[in-house]
Amino acid sequence: MPPAQHPSPASSLSDWIAAVAAPPPSAAGGSSAAIAAALAAALAAMVADLTRAKESYAPQHERARQVLERAAPLRTELLALAVRDAEAFENFLVTRGDARTQALREAAAVQHELLERAVSVGDLAATMADVGVRSALGDAATSAFLAAAAARSAYWAMRADLDSTQADSRSMLSSGLELVEKAEAAEWRVRQILNERIR
Repeated sequence: MPPAQHPSPASSLSDWIAAVAAPPPSAAGGSSAAIAAALAAALAAMVADLTRAKESYAPQHERARQVLERAAPLRTELLALAVRDAEAFENFLVTRGDARTQALREAAAVQHELLERAVSVGDLAATMADVGVRSALGDAATSAFLAAAAARSAYWAMRADLDSTQADSRSMLSSGLELVEKAEAAEWRVRQILNERIR
């Protein structure tokens, strides 16, 4: 079977969705999680932009600017991780024996990077849910929910890829657990904001 062709970071969303759906497998769960986190970063940026456009939110303009400044590179990095995950998955499919274990470790390292960025996106989302324009609260919440979902996906992918009896794997999994808990804490903060403001 020839190797699958996965999209590039500049590919359309339709291309990515088609790649996830089509055999042979290439872009799969990890790529999907990275794309979800990229969408979450885009939503946080949108809310920040809307907030900066409102004079009544002038006290929050600086925080919104900071969110915009951080969200742009995160989107780029997350789309690049979608490609790297597809490449790692392809590498795993064609390796045998001990090389498969190394391929899984490389895939887990990509997921750990995804986790780190998902946590950053979740923080941006929580910031915008807290101080952003009220009419876009639902968008900020969606950003937080997508970021947390991506983080959970990445963490459990790491759990599946790594041998927890190995010391270095345990270290990576421990770090991953701390990260997913941070993403879920941001999601929980947003849920509290929603409960307070939506009646």
